[in-house]
Amino acid sequence: MAQGNSSTLNTTELMTGKDGKLFVEAGGVNVFLAEINEYKVSMNINSTEYQGVGSIIVGTVPTGVTFDLTFTEAVIRDDLIISPLLKAIANGYVPVYNFQGLMQKPDSSSEERLTLNNAMPNGTIDLQSLTPGEVVKRQQSFRLNSIPKLISEMAAKYTY
Repeated sequence: MAQGNSSTLNTTELMTGKDGKLFVEAGGVNVFLAEINEYKVSMNINSTEYQGVGSIIVGTVPTGVTFDLTFTEAVIRDDLIISPLLKAIANGYVPVYNFQGLMQKPDSSSEERLTLNNAMPNGTIDLQSLTPGEVVKRQQSFRLNSIPKLISEMAAKYTY
């Protein structure tokens, strides 16, 4: 536990990209997407400015929040995301996906797990993107229509 302002972080607790995983729900089961080499969950707080009469201060008023999930995958299968997406669009609707993001301490002592539910495909989704001499990859983007929830929270274990 931290002890005042003199505590320092033990770097053995620092994580890298190898300490994370992304899962997608398929048939009621969370499936690890081992082909993902990078993903990002971000929050954007939207606001508008307001300046009252007689005030030099321009204030910020929050108006809403959006959450996005973006990732890049090496193409090895279509069955979990692309095939259901194209079939649904052919039937006149856009499907909803549920994901989970995981970051785990290198010694497995603690993890942070987020639910990323009600994810709608958003923006440009690569179907095929090839470059000679490189691994075939797809970039995908989803807007989350639910606030991410922490299933498990992470805390610092070693601070001095």
